Amino acid sequence: MRKALKLLIVGGVVGAAVVAVKSLRSEEQVENLPAQAAKSAGMGAAAGGLLGLLFDVRSRRKSSRRNRITKALSSIPAIPPRSSLPDLHDLERASRRARKTAVKAAHRAQAKAEHLAEATREKLAS
Repeated sequence: MRKALKLLIVGGVVGAAVVAVKSLRSEEQVENLPAQAAKSAGMGAAAGGLLGLLFDVRSRRKSSRRNRITKALSSIPAIPPRSSLPDLHDLERASRRARKTAVKAAHRAQAKAEHLAEATREKLAS
């Protein structure tokens, strides 16, 4: 509501100032200057108040979105300190071991697939 109140006041002042400047620049005598200034200030205040309400709603949505993002980011664990990370040599050794195991498993699967294919061919041939 802060923005709405600020813009309400600014809109009223600007509306009244516009009428005052117009009357000073015109060569004709304005009879109801206070009444026109009040009307213009009221319209300016109404426009400023509506604009301020829109800005308040927008900032509330932004802060809500910002809070959700902050909450989501706070749930992500921090990167551990360097001393608690595994040694590079240990990682290389583990990756080599995993690669050898994967290759052995692929060879076993290939042999089994060839055996099953041969068995199926024999069954279909007879």
